[in-house]
Amino acid sequence: MTAARKVISAVVAAVLCGVAMWLWQLYPDLQTKSMDPMRTYGRIGKVITNDTFSIRIDRYDVATSITKPFATTAQVTDGIFLVVHLHAKAEHEPYTMGHARLETRDGLSYDEGGRIGVSADAEETYQPMLWSPGSLLFEIPKNQLAGARVVIGAAPILNQLSAESVIDLGIDGAKAAQLTARPLAGYQLGG
Repeated sequence: MTAARKVISAVVAAVLCGVAMWLWQLYPDLQTKSMDPMRTYGRIGKVITNDTFSIRIDRYDVATSITKPFATTAQVTDGIFLVVHLHAKAEHEPYTMGHARLETRDGLSYDEGGRIGVSADAEETYQPMLWSPGSLLFEIPKNQLAGARVVIGAAPILNQLSAESVIDLGIDGAKAAQLTARPLAGYQLGG
């Protein structure tokens, strides 16, 4: 074997080892993504249906403070409260939301509720063929409102057999600036 062939063989072997290590590193990520729930996408005002439930987000409100019926003090935030109003129904058997969260354009995720004593009524059980109202409450920083979307899932533990609906709230940068400049104060939750 000539010196040139030895160099070429060494370079090819190094490249093949590098590709093999890259594929080995990529494999767990591919396997993890295969376990993600099956997502259905839609926009505010539209009915999004999957095998487990149907949901429609009608509107949302942005507030800096929230009060509950018969509460003596308001809950105040440095960011904003986003109250999402929805209607949902089960498709075949009674359905209770397994999880609800808000995903942002930056890839951050905020769980529904968050404060003790301040939450919406996501625990309601929805029945087949009957649309029922509900609401979700998210507390987020003001700069995370643009591009926000609500993710509602069927199972509390995520697996590949569960269903998730992703609803884009249609809030662009200009709309987010308008909403955060004039949020509601003393919003009555559940009133």
